[in-house]
Formats: sequence, C-alpha cells, structure tokens
Amino acid sequence: MPKPYSVITEEIKDALKGKVGEERAREIKRLLKEIHWDVGDYKRLKDKLRRELAEIEKIEQARKASKSRTKTKKSTPQFCVVGAVNSGKSTLINNLAGTEIPVESYPFTTAEPQYGALEYDAINFQLVEIPAIYEGGWSGDKSTLGMIYSTDCLIIMGRSLEDFELVLKELAEQNIDLIGDRLSDGFIQTIPRKIPAFLVFDKDTTILPSSHLKKISSDEFEEIKQNMIKLTKPVRIYTMNSFNEIEEQPIVFYKDQITVKEVIQKVYRVTEESFKDAVLLEGGPNGRRKRVGITYELSDKDVIHLTFHK
Repeated sequence: MPKPYSVITEEIKDALKGKVGEERAREIKRLLKEIHWDVGDYKRLKDKLRRELAEIEKIEQARKASKSRTKTKKSTPQFCVVGAVNSGKSTLINNLAGTEIPVESYPFTTAEPQYGALEYDAINFQLVEIPAIYEGGWSGDKSTLGMIYSTDCLIIMGRSLEDFELVLKELAEQNIDLIGDRLSDGFIQTIPRKIPAFLVFDKDTTILPSSHLKKISSDEFEEIKQNMIKLTKPVRIYTMNSFNEIEEQPIVFYKDQITVKEVIQKVYRVTEESFKDAVLLEGGPNGRRKRVGITYELSDKDVIHLTFHK
C-alpha cells in the first residue's frame, strides 16, 4: 500500500531542506529509489525530482569544469547576475559578453540559467544569469540557490529601490554575507557564506539602497568590467620562454600572497630542488630587473624568467 501523496511530499521537503549541490543530488537519487509507484501524482512528483536532479548535475558538471580550468594559465572566476523581474540581467550579459540571450518586456523571460563568457584585461570571466528573484522563491528552488552559494561573485541588478531591497533581503535570509572584494585567501567556501558583490542600477533609478557595496550604472560597461577586476583582485604572473619572450597569457592566482614556488608548482612539472634562480621584471616588461629566490612574493603583472638545474 503506497503512502499517501501528501505524506510523501512532506517527507521530501524535510529530506531536501537545507541541502544544495551534490548533497541535494544524492538525496534526490535516494528518494527516487524509495518512490516505487510511477502513476498519477506519484509519476508527476518523480518527474519533477528527475528534472531538478538533471539541472543540479548540469550545474555541478559546469562547476567542476570551471574548477579544472584553474589548473591552467587561465583561471575563470564566475559571476552570477541576480535581480528582480525585468531588472536588465539579460541585457547586461549580452552587452558584456556579446551573447544573444532573449530579452522581452514580459516577466520571467529567463526560466533557467543562461551563460556568457567575457575576456577582459587578460582575465576570463564566466557570467551566469540566474532566473528572476521573487519573495520566498528559493524555498522551492534549491538548485538555483545552490548556484548562488557556489559562485565566486555576484552582480546584483535593479531598476528601483524596491528591486534592490527584495534581492538583498532574500540573500540575507539565506545567510549570505555580501562583501566588497574577495577574501585574502581566494574564493573559499565560508560558513556563513561570504560572496564578493557589487550593485548595477538602471540610469533612471532615483533612489539607491544604503549599502557598503560599490554602485555602478548599467550603461557604464567599462566601469563594470574594471570593477570585476577590482573585486576579484587577480594576481597575473607572466612567464618568459627560453628565447626570453614574454608569454601572451599570464598565470592567474586569486589570493594575496603568491611566491615563486607557487608558480613553479602550478606550471612546471619539476621538483623544488630543480629550481636554480629567477629573474624578475617588476610590474611588467619595463619594470625594474632583479634576481629573486624561490620564496620571493610576487605582485600583479610581474614578469618572471625561471631557470632550473639540468
């Protein structure tokens, strides 16, 4: 005899409460195994769980792919663009990334996450548009909330004071603390969650919320890009090849203290004992030239030529 449908739905809500990402996916798989009936309301419930599971798995795959790229010379910070209905999220990503996300005048045009890519000042950014936030919407949409929890940074959009107050309230209720720039040791998962963020407002907005976060007009694209760099604080280290030519793409780090040793560990498959010496051009090709050791701390846009014992 199957359990009553109302009982099962309550059990599912309790089982999934507070779970996001891979943990939520595992719980959904367990629940699907336990619901043996595949007709009527039970079938619709299982179909809903399967759809959510597929969405979570797609997000997690994209997230893992993004993390794997951090092992290369190009790291990719992810910015989630969040806002109320018709706040201009799609338009902003289209303008920044050259995408063609549909833009319509009616609400909830974007029903699922949309992606774009932006390269600026030697940094690749991934832009993700999150479906419109509405009051209490995350109580039944944990997969979208999971994306926000796992992102590196947030761009919060609004066309009115009410738009911003809604989004800031919903984020605060989910125990998300918004900060002005990344933490000193990078994009780590903190509890409570601390996410670097800034506000982007429509040029006709008359009143803006009182907030410590940076505020930029939505038509100031260059300033928005510059603030993405400022918010993520990348440390870009350029290396030189055996012909003393500076490599076009830098090695990118997202923490405050980077040493020569960390560059070697990230790029070269050699032991620390193989290191011979390093010649540094401070701040770029025209910077002061100096010889440094393996523990020397590097700065953004330094150029380094490494040599190793044969």
